[in-house]
Amino acid sequence: MAYAAQDPSPAARAAAEENDVRFSGEVTAGKIYEHDIGHGLVFGLAPLSGDGGGGWVIDVVPRPQPSDEPVEFSEIVTPPYHFYNDRFLAGAYGYSTKEAVGFTTRKFNFVLSIHDMQIANEVVNASLFPSALSEEEKNRIGRESEALNLGTGEFRIVKSHVTLAKGPNPDTIDWLKFDVLLHFSPGLTLQQVLAPKPPAAH
Repeated sequence: MAYAAQDPSPAARAAAEENDVRFSGEVTAGKIYEHDIGHGLVFGLAPLSGDGGGGWVIDVVPRPQPSDEPVEFSEIVTPPYHFYNDRFLAGAYGYSTKEAVGFTTRKFNFVLSIHDMQIANEVVNASLFPSALSEEEKNRIGRESEALNLGTGEFRIVKSHVTLAKGPNPDTIDWLKFDVLLHFSPGLTLQQVLAPKPPAAH
C-alpha cells in the first residue's frame, strides 16, 4: 500500500530553514562583498589582483575576527590544495579570466568555528605531508576527521561582464551577479572530503 507523503512539521521546516541560507548578490571589480549568514559567520568575496585580471576568492570568516590574527574557514577544507579550486573566481593557476567566469557553478566547504579550524589544520597537514606520526596519533587524527562536521556552499554565477584584453592589459572581470546556497548541516565530514569513496561499480 502506498502512503501519501506528509508535509514536514513546523518544527522540522524551521530546523531545515535554520540550516540553509540562500541569497543573491552583485560585486564590481576591486570591491569587497560581504553577507552575514548567521551562526556568527560572514560569507565574503575578497578581491584578487595580479596578472590574471583580478577577480575574487570566496571566503567564510567569523564575526568578530580574533583580535590576534584574522582567520578564514573555507580554504582548509576545500581541496585541491595549492592549486585552482572552486573558491577562485579569477584568472589564476593557468586559467584565463574568461574560463574562470565560464565555470558558473562552484562548490566549497567550510568549518564552523575556530576550534574546528584548528582541528582541520592538524588533520589536513597530517594527511598531506608525510610525518613520523605514531599509531596512536594517526588513530586520534582519524577519529577527529570522522567527527568534524562541515558546512557546504554552492556559488552560481548568474551574469558576468568581462572586458577583453587590450595591449599589455589582461582580460578583466567587471562585475558578477550571483546566487549562493549554504548548508550548515549537510552530514559531510572532513574524512569524506579528504578520502571520498570511489563511485560504485555498475
